[in-house]
Amino acid sequence: MPIGTPLFRMEGISKRYGGVRALEHAELTVEAGRVHAILGENGAGKSTLIKVMSGVVAPDEGRMLLDGREVTFADPAAANAAGIVCVFQELSLIPELSVADNIVVSNPPTRFGMIDRRAQRQLAEDALARAGGGDIHPSTLIRDLPLSRRQIVEIAKALARKPRVLILDEATSALSASDVNSVFGVIKRLRDEGVALLYISHRMHEIAELADTCTVFRNGRNIETYAAGTKTDEQVVELMIGREY
Repeated sequence: MPIGTPLFRMEGISKRYGGVRALEHAELTVEAGRVHAILGENGAGKSTLIKVMSGVVAPDEGRMLLDGREVTFADPAAANAAGIVCVFQELSLIPELSVADNIVVSNPPTRFGMIDRRAQRQLAEDALARAGGGDIHPSTLIRDLPLSRRQIVEIAKALARKPRVLILDEATSALSASDVNSVFGVIKRLRDEGVALLYISHRMHEIAELADTCTVFRNGRNIETYAAGTKTDEQVVELMIGREY
């Protein structure tokens, strides 16, 4: 798919929890081969937006389109199958299982009806190498890894699903500086391969380095979408809080 092609769209998405309005007629277009940053204060609607995208919750109104066709996701597995994969801030790894088991847990390779351990290990090694974790042994138990290495495994797990749209929710928050550099390299490589990346972070310097496009959310609505680098940090903060900074 050519870079810059609209790959995924959200139109008029609304979501309420009781009397709380989490999203109100939200709009978003994600393009192939672009890093799209989502900015906003806590409670702006960012988390609900990515939960709707990734099949965790269903919207009350609106529609989503993938390749121009309307889609609905009953659960995260359905979103994954369509190529929409999320790396959440809260790790989804199972501590008592190995790195390899976690990476292929949703779709392990089989041979004669049994899990093919050799193929599983190869898949895990390939995904870890792509995620900048080539030093992590596939048979290591997750519980024996430090938090920063677990985050790399989480990213490898997402890459093993061959995402077309990869959502990174504060994915660098637990990483060391060297790991952050590795992940930045991964993100840039995926962008060059035509993957659409949605990047949620409070770290403005990360967004400045990575993003091609930015969308600011406030009170459940998308306020403005602009090309990265065209606004000062003060202007962005004013969009986020809705008043002069």
